[in-house]
Amino acid sequence: MSEPQSREPDRIDELLGSLQESRTTQAPAGNPVLPAPQRRPRSRIWIIFVLIAAVAAAAVFLVLQRRTASLNIRSFPSGATVFLDERQVGTTPLLLSRVAPGTHAIQIRLPGWEAWNGTTTAERGSTTQVIANMTHAAYSLVVTSTPPGATVALDGAAKGVTPLTVVGLKPRNYAVMVSLKGYAAISRTVDLSDASQSAQDFSLIQAFGKLSIISTPTGAEVVMDGTSYGVTPLKIDSFPVGDYALTLKLDGSTDITDMLSVKEGILLAKQYKLDLALGGLDVSTDPAGASITIDGQATNEITPFTFSTLKEGTHEVYLELPGYLPWSGPISVSKGQTSRLSIALTKLQ
Repeated sequence: MSEPQSREPDRIDELLGSLQESRTTQAPAGNPVLPAPQRRPRSRIWIIFVLIAAVAAAAVFLVLQRRTASLNIRSFPSGATVFLDERQVGTTPLLLSRVAPGTHAIQIRLPGWEAWNGTTTAERGSTTQVIANMTHAAYSLVVTSTPPGATVALDGAAKGVTPLTVVGLKPRNYAVMVSLKGYAAISRTVDLSDASQSAQDFSLIQAFGKLSIISTPTGAEVVMDGTSYGVTPLKIDSFPVGDYALTLKLDGSTDITDMLSVKEGILLAKQYKLDLALGGLDVSTDPAGASITIDGQATNEITPFTFSTLKEGTHEVYLELPGYLPWSGPISVSKGQTSRLSIALTKLQ
């Protein structure tokens, strides 16, 4: 059995040899077998074409760049809308290329800021810088009150009375105070950057303080805002709050003026010393015992008598004694001095 197995490899070699002879016989003698020709790659041609096109495009771009201009537009603050010759072109910061050389109108807009307007000249082949420093837009504040006629102050400065519209304001915080005589003042902070706060209404409530005015000497008339409230000493337990112009008047004295500010629930006590412009008058007659009348007012005094509190100025004196002719005439009294009047009366026949 081992013999057939040892011949098997020889059989395979014979078959391979026969196959080789068959291929050799089919090929014509003298014509060697050549390998199939390979195709030349075309990728190099496309690369060259693309390079040529790129160079041409770059050349055209450079030519166009030399024929046009550029604008570099910036604003403070940024983010503003840019209009070039009334056409919207973008937002700042903005670089515009291929702009036609020449003069152009530029407008820059941003909510809450005033529109910026300007012109610029774009030069061929270069970049022109445009910088816009914007300013806040003007805001207004409308103030009303119940009752109307209240004084409005912004940051401590009086602006007018309600109803009032204050214009030309900036979008920031303002201290608003509304006050009216007889009513409690109201203060409020208003932020005009918030459009909902641009209109403010105030409901005022009546309020009272206390007032005490004393003068030396007493009896001076108390006048506030043109209204007489009595004479000193004066005390009022319920006086409307507010600011008042005070005038104290007393015969023989220079008027005293002052400004009073009555606060809610607070006693305002004021004391004044009047500068009396008084002089004296010594009146005597021959014979004595004549009754004395000054400026038409009977004095219930008889000569000789000295008056020490007469008002400075000229006074009309009338003297009368039974059995004698009456006498009358002017006499001048000076402050701090005593004038003398001595009259010899004429006896009736």
